[in-house]
Amino acid sequence: MRRLFLAGFLGTAWACGPPAEAPVFAHFAALEEGLGAARTRVQAELDGALEATAPAEPLEPGHVAGLVHMLAYSTGRIAELPLEEITTLGDAAVPALAELATRSDHDSGERLAACALLARVATPLACEQLMVLVERAPENWLRSQAAWRLAETDADWLVPRMLLRLKYEKDPETVIWLANALSSLGNFEGLATLWRLEREAPTQELSVRARERLDAIAEGQGIESAQLHWQLWQVDDPEGRVFNSSPSSRLELELWKLIEQLSGAHFQLRGVDDARFQLSRMGAWITPALCASLHDVDVYVRVHSAQCLERMGPRASAAGPALIEALADPSLANQAAAALGRVGYPPAEPALSAALADKAAAHELRVAAAAALGRLGLAASAEVLTATLNRSAEPGDLRQVAATALVRLGLGDRGAACLLEALEDPAADRGAAEETLERWLNGREDQAAQDLFTSWLELAPPPGLIPSSAQDLSRRAARRSLLKAAWSGLGLK
Repeated sequence: MRRLFLAGFLGTAWACGPPAEAPVFAHFAALEEGLGAARTRVQAELDGALEATAPAEPLEPGHVAGLVHMLAYSTGRIAELPLEEITTLGDAAVPALAELATRSDHDSGERLAACALLARVATPLACEQLMVLVERAPENWLRSQAAWRLAETDADWLVPRMLLRLKYEKDPETVIWLANALSSLGNFEGLATLWRLEREAPTQELSVRARERLDAIAEGQGIESAQLHWQLWQVDDPEGRVFNSSPSSRLELELWKLIEQLSGAHFQLRGVDDARFQLSRMGAWITPALCASLHDVDVYVRVHSAQCLERMGPRASAAGPALIEALADPSLANQAAAALGRVGYPPAEPALSAALADKAAAHELRVAAAAALGRLGLAASAEVLTATLNRSAEPGDLRQVAATALVRLGLGDRGAACLLEALEDPAADRGAAEETLERWLNGREDQAAQDLFTSWLELAPPPGLIPSSAQDLSRRAARRSLLKAAWSGLGLK
């Protein structure tokens, strides 16, 4: 098994990056040690739970089925009795409950009752069965019910699987309750899915339900609005308002399994993509582990871990120091630079500027550094970006990225001519150039630019237009002509 620089994470807090006395990118403690310790703790927890909930006597045939029937067809105090009794049976009742829930020839009310009883048992085995229903049940209503019931548990180790299911789930009802279950376990990535469902739901009823769930989740966290809740989730929440999550041992174990899945030793595109998706949608608490993985002996783990941090964005801002160190790794530097821009770490500006100014540096690193400087948006970057843009000998894609970065800095007039050239160059990223020119025009406040912007929007691509088709090329040519005609009126040379 591969070895990672992971010592001390499981059970203790890490700072991002290696100890001060350790050389960067060295090979240290073994992943199996961390996995072994986590597995030992998980097994101890599981053994304790099994011992605490094991029935004093063997279950009689039909006993669990009788509890399911009672819950399905009773109300009031009588309906509480099977919920109370099932907790005394524990895992001994789980196989029968799971079998009853999945029987397609069984009464739907009893199948729903079986889900409710699984949630009341709430042991790891019972929660696993609910998750399997979410993942595999052919009936939409059953997947939705199981997802709803997961919110009644504390099974945070299922969060990675819930995230993946949310990615692929097609049923809107199940999506709503998966997002709700994730939120109950301290992960708020489902909010984005609820926002999208509110806008794109096939019925008004579903749209309203998504909105109601967004508001209810925010209210449950003590946040003033759903929009503020989403904004807080996307940052590192330095005030610790709601997102100071402490993962269970089982979740830590799942985390390291996902990191191991990033390895080149197990390289499967779908598996790697799913693992990156799951890791990058965790809370800020995962940042130290991904920082440690930047020192892995496997280059795939290093690069993929940096990509996860990049996709986390500002939520992973604590990774800044580790990512700056990672600029020293030639196999990782360009990805580390890209991540520094996305996480938004201002102290990285000098290192990124130096990388961009170094003509001997790898081309990919310089491009990533220029883009990152644009995302940081600091005035200190203007000089190096302008110098890069003005050197005609620089590669065209680097000059275009520098021009785009200057637009982000509010200095778009400096890069407009380069972007116009890119709009005409088949070898350039013409789509990105067009988008950046639009941002630049919209950002100018003079009347000439605003009038031009209005005419520019009239030439926007219609829905369904195929990029680079004859119609699209004709439309872009019209926009180029429009800009050229107005060039001097914008005060440009």
